[in-house]
Amino acid sequence: MIDLRTGAFMNQSIRIVLLCVLLLSSVSASPPMQKIRLKLKWFSSFQFAGYYMALEKGFYKEAGLDVTIMERDPQKNNIVQVVEGEAEYGVADSALLLYRAEGKPVRIMASIFQHSPLIFIAHKDSGIVSPYELKGKKVSYQKGIDDAPLLAMLDQANLGATDYTYSPLDFTGRAFMNREVDVMSAYSSDQPFLMREKNIPITIINPLNYGIDFYGDNLFSTEKELSEHPERAQQFLEASIRGWHYALANKEETIALLRSKYNAQSSVEHLRYEAQISEDMMLPSMVDVGYTNPQRFYRIAEIYRAMNKANKGDLDRALDGLIWNPYEKHQIDVRYFYLSLGLLGLIFLIAVILVAISRKLRSMVIKRTRDLEEQQMMTDKYVIISATDLQGTMTYVSKAFCEISGYSHDELIGKTHTVVHHPDTPSSVYKELWQHLHTNRSWSGEIKNIDKNGNVYWVLTYIEPIVNESGITTGYRGIQQNITDKKYAEELSVTDQLTQLYNRSYLDKTLHREVTRFQRYGTPLSIIMIDLDYFKEVNDVYGHLSGDAVLVEIARILKTNIRVTDILGRWGGEEFMIICVQNSGDEAVRLAEKLRLTIALHPFSDVGTKTASFGVTSIEENDNELSLVQRVDTALYRAKKLGRNRVVESKTIQ
Repeated sequence: MIDLRTGAFMNQSIRIVLLCVLLLSSVSASPPMQKIRLKLKWFSSFQFAGYYMALEKGFYKEAGLDVTIMERDPQKNNIVQVVEGEAEYGVADSALLLYRAEGKPVRIMASIFQHSPLIFIAHKDSGIVSPYELKGKKVSYQKGIDDAPLLAMLDQANLGATDYTYSPLDFTGRAFMNREVDVMSAYSSDQPFLMREKNIPITIINPLNYGIDFYGDNLFSTEKELSEHPERAQQFLEASIRGWHYALANKEETIALLRSKYNAQSSVEHLRYEAQISEDMMLPSMVDVGYTNPQRFYRIAEIYRAMNKANKGDLDRALDGLIWNPYEKHQIDVRYFYLSLGLLGLIFLIAVILVAISRKLRSMVIKRTRDLEEQQMMTDKYVIISATDLQGTMTYVSKAFCEISGYSHDELIGKTHTVVHHPDTPSSVYKELWQHLHTNRSWSGEIKNIDKNGNVYWVLTYIEPIVNESGITTGYRGIQQNITDKKYAEELSVTDQLTQLYNRSYLDKTLHREVTRFQRYGTPLSIIMIDLDYFKEVNDVYGHLSGDAVLVEIARILKTNIRVTDILGRWGGEEFMIICVQNSGDEAVRLAEKLRLTIALHPFSDVGTKTASFGVTSIEENDNELSLVQRVDTALYRAKKLGRNRVVESKTIQ
């Protein structure tokens, strides 16, 4: 029989343990406000709007942070200032990789700008339109900080430090405006607007147009800060990203606040221009704000190595650990360690008393319960799991599933997975999936989904039937792995960054595949080559930004007027190619004529109307990729020679 007094004693002991746990929770839940400093790379502007709005809207305060935002001191190196402890966090460009290669303990927390806004500008009447004209010229930029994309572009043009005269950047633009220097480094979000306000025509030389694609405005910190205060760093990062989302969604409010409270010197129109360019550089509709792809830094390291900025060994060591993961293993805060140690000592003392009553039973129950709870907690937090009934209605979703989909638990339960289905995913995928499940077979494959906010994500999915003790299938369980980064890297490798169409490499591979298909099965194939008429005049008269805008708009027109099965890509410069699978020559000519007329009638912003010339050809027996491309190129040349704005098919060429 059980002694009632012993049972009462056990209940009292359990109450004491729970009280201790609650005391620890209350201590942990109310930490003091932590003071930190953020060192900007320039003065207050929309370029740093996310941090200012996180401060203004109380996002930092909610995270327990007292943040001071410090503007740039042009006389100092802001990266070195963070390394030497003058600030805990900073903003800098991709040169952080070089500093790490030199032994500086810096790590990147987030890449706010997916493309660097750093450019060169030259006077319109100087005749300087590319890096190749900079030989013998006087060039002004900020050496050692924010110069990496510019120097990489010069290196690619075979220009070394002795091929031009370097002039330190004066940060006011006066030297450029007074023509004391020929070329000046600038930000695409800032100086082009300033020059337009002052009626100074300029030419923009953008490293992105020469294949130099660096990250811009990386949020960074030091090894010491991130290892000693990982929770603080994660809270600062999350609050900053939240501030960026707010700033982009509320541009006018943000601009007013920057001018009234944070000493932004630019006009409202200037800040609006900067806000739009900043959003274009961040690509929030394509990637999460702050997303960093490690593969991009491997490419940046290759460029540095080619420039002899650092050797391979130092760069390889720098790449290892360059990008900080907030979920990596961290050191324990000493204060909480000793507090936890004291509490454990108290619990241990109480446990000794309880063990005297029933050591073996208590040990088994506590250990088993703890293991199950930890396993369930870890699985729920990190594994993307869902369960459905036989009709596909969700009956369970893990926290990880909610996080990747953007929906809450209550929004998902009772719904089917169609809430996250992306319209691009062929229906045949789901048909095959259900065929497997209805025959009690598991299914696995890659699926493209879309979250609540319209963001695309990819998962590697494994689905299996749930069978009860009687062997009857009662539903289905799905386990997914997030492969979005892998898919994004694959997409970057085949995508032209300006137009978001397929690039030349992908067109070459596709053409080879379709020619092989013709040689094996006789499948019809035609190709259309398109060249914009007098496009150089657009860049010369209106500038490269306007030229880029025309190329983007042409890409949109072409994409919306072709078949789903047609493959469209940028062949190079202002040339585009359409691979018309299973199309005869007559069908391709009709399509080309439709596109020619659509372009000719379309009004383009700033530049008015533009026309294009088209070459068309169809595959013939004994053709290969080279002969096919040569023939369509000849047709295009003929169209331009006959006066442009026309379609010429290869068979019309004698």
